[in-house]
Amino acid sequence: MVNFRTRTSIWLVGHCVFLTVLAIRAHAADSEGVAMPSWSGFYVGGHLGYAWGDSHWTIEGPGAEATSGTFGFFRPFDPFKGTGSYFAGLQAGYNYRLPQGVVIGFEADVQAPNTLMGERTIASPSVGQASFSKTVEMSGTLRGRLGLVQHGWLLYGTAGYAWSYEQFLRTQLAGGTTTPDSTEKATAFRNGLALGAGIEFPVAVRWTAHVEYLFTALGAQTVTFPSTAQRFDSDLSAQSLRIGLNYQFGEGADRADGPTAPKSDQWSVHGQTTFTQQYAFPFRAPYRGPNSLDPNSGRETWDAVFYLGWRLWPGAELWVNPEIDQGFGLSSTFGVAGFTSGEAYKVGANFPYARLPRYFIRQTIGLCGETEKLEDAPNQLAGTQQANRLVITAGKIATTDIFDTNRYAHDPRADFLNWARRRCVGLYVWCGGGVVPGPLDGAPWVF
Repeated sequence: MVNFRTRTSIWLVGHCVFLTVLAIRAHAADSEGVAMPSWSGFYVGGHLGYAWGDSHWTIEGPGAEATSGTFGFFRPFDPFKGTGSYFAGLQAGYNYRLPQGVVIGFEADVQAPNTLMGERTIASPSVGQASFSKTVEMSGTLRGRLGLVQHGWLLYGTAGYAWSYEQFLRTQLAGGTTTPDSTEKATAFRNGLALGAGIEFPVAVRWTAHVEYLFTALGAQTVTFPSTAQRFDSDLSAQSLRIGLNYQFGEGADRADGPTAPKSDQWSVHGQTTFTQQYAFPFRAPYRGPNSLDPNSGRETWDAVFYLGWRLWPGAELWVNPEIDQGFGLSSTFGVAGFTSGEAYKVGANFPYARLPRYFIRQTIGLCGETEKLEDAPNQLAGTQQANRLVITAGKIATTDIFDTNRYAHDPRADFLNWARRRCVGLYVWCGGGVVPGPLDGAPWVF
């Protein structure tokens, strides 16, 4: 019997393969009349992938007590919560093509995981019962690439330096001399090596897609928890499969006209990044509580959103919106009735984390009426549609994607930033002094 979580993991791996097939299909459909890339020059892009791996650890405590074990870092994808050991990231690099189709280059990337962690509960006579967890907050690589161009496709191998930044957490559960429910935190920066291979191919003028496998081996690191004098030693090895999209700047005069959007009615990519810095000036506050606005304080939020779409068959579209978020609202989003930033509704985090707020299939069935032209836009493929139509959407989306399309107060990234300006019909909207339920991180499945 295969349980639900295992099925969702198989679904996600199949989804990655499916997206690869779609990319190849888009390449085949759009390749006629599309110039092959020179495979020389700078490029930038983004990627989405899934990771798995393990960490061997040893805990040594007072009295020479020692316990060892292994953390498994694979987390199955939960389509309702949107959690799993997947990640989103950005990359940039440079290629140089030699005679005979040989390509050499380098690439730097950084990843923000959704959930890449392990946890274990341990008990000993001297320190009692405690849980230990290890979380990968960020990771990245700096690698060289060596490849060969065959029929316009680049087959390459890659190797180089890898790093990760991790957080360790110890929580006292019972016994010992430490106060129950007390926690200690420690952090560590880890260095290691990366090795992998991939294939990259053109999908539009100056745009290439790639599929890549990467193995990283990161060295041993030690952290200490002072309250119990326990030492935590661990290593980390991880594997990942990622799909990505690059914009090729080219060389010399090829870069003069700047980036150009892909032109296709079969697939689409859009992106947006928003940084918000806010500050509360000093003010007199004789009555203050834990939910009050703090004077003389500032916080920031940052996110990067990508809108990836493919046409499955006539009238059907698949959309995935990976997002990277970081930051906090002023006073942890307390103290103001109509909060000052609509970007601060997400889960606050010191380090960037990946999430998938939307993934859905939309089927449009034309009925009658005039034919309307559709321009390429986020979550909208270029094409045509009839004025009278039936639209069926299935997947994870936000209520306001359909029912709150006010052009002036719909998206804080482009419209009014203040929550109080937003209409009282659903997600993270302030209404009469209270927040209407429906957090975007747990956006509902809609059929």
